Amino acid sequence: MLSFWEKDVFLKKYDVIVVGAGFSGLWLAYFLKKYQPKIEIAILEAGVLPTGASTKNAGFACFGSPTELIENIEVMGLDQAMFWAEKRYKGIKMISQYFGSEIEYDDCGGIELFSDKAIFEDTIEQLNALNQSIKSIVGNDDHFFVDESVIQNAGFSGFEYAIKNTVEGSIHSGKLISAMTETVQAMKVRLFNGVKVQRFENEGNSVKIYAENGLVFEAKHLSITTNAFTKQLLPEVDLYAGRGQVFITEPIEGLNWRGTFHFDKGYYYFRNYRNRVLFGGGRNLDFQSENTDEFALTDLVQNRLEQLLYENIIPKHKNIKIDQRWSGIMAFDETKTPLSKCLNPHISLSLRMNGMGVALAPTLSENLAKEIIELIDN
Repeated sequence: MLSFWEKDVFLKKYDVIVVGAGFSGLWLAYFLKKYQPKIEIAILEAGVLPTGASTKNAGFACFGSPTELIENIEVMGLDQAMFWAEKRYKGIKMISQYFGSEIEYDDCGGIELFSDKAIFEDTIEQLNALNQSIKSIVGNDDHFFVDESVIQNAGFSGFEYAIKNTVEGSIHSGKLISAMTETVQAMKVRLFNGVKVQRFENEGNSVKIYAENGLVFEAKHLSITTNAFTKQLLPEVDLYAGRGQVFITEPIEGLNWRGTFHFDKGYYYFRNYRNRVLFGGGRNLDFQSENTDEFALTDLVQNRLEQLLYENIIPKHKNIKIDQRWSGIMAFDETKTPLSKCLNPHISLSLRMNGMGVALAPTLSENLAKEIIELIDN
């Protein structure tokens, strides 16, 4: 039962209500306020903490490894692949610019590792053309280049070749969410945690949002940024959930390598975080089971990650234990294309980041914020 005072202050009609307090939702609220300071915004988040992948990932600000980009070109064509690569590049720069000093941002560069000579040689054959396509984005003739020292210096085993780029970075995902939350709240954005939206109705010039416990919110515009969980509100949206399993080891003395590492077309990824190995991936071991929105760990994936850890990444530290394990839920589609747009003057979406949400959320949210403001102002 709500009082008059509660309804008058907290359930008033907002200009924009954002569903989801992950990266997409927070960046959207930030840019809405930046470009229209007087706009009234509320964010509704189902969890006590953001639910999904924003704080449950490995903390990579991904530009894309060469094999990932080559695959993207095959799926969507060169122009679209470069369009989204530029969005990621600009997003990484925006993260560094706005919050870098607060979130342990490290412009460490990214490295793709290869154990298969044939795959490496096939990638090398396409590297010059790929670099030429990327040059207009990063301003560098040799964005991707062969690194002949990193494997030996790091003490890896089983990897024979490495291709590096200097654009990719790493972050502390929890600190980015925390910094962004504090920033938007200082801009007078209301954040409601523990509010699970059940449905919404577009009524004339406003949208009614119905949540659990009988809460009803109203706004001129509703933006849904719930990524993999969007089908609970809009079953017709074209996406499927994908679970990412991650673990982090105990501290390891003498862990002397730096960077974000990928192998097997990005399905595996690891980094050094404060002398611990943070390692995730393995969805490709069983897509049928891992294309799910259930937070869980499986023996198949965890055992494979451990095998790769001890045999290939830290072969000299087989006594090191796993300190913590978790999973996060991402959203994908067959075209590898994010979905960020207004469906009509009162409803918009920003989701389906295909595993690249850290880098894509800033640029997509800025563009969507400008579009929403124009609709509201008119």
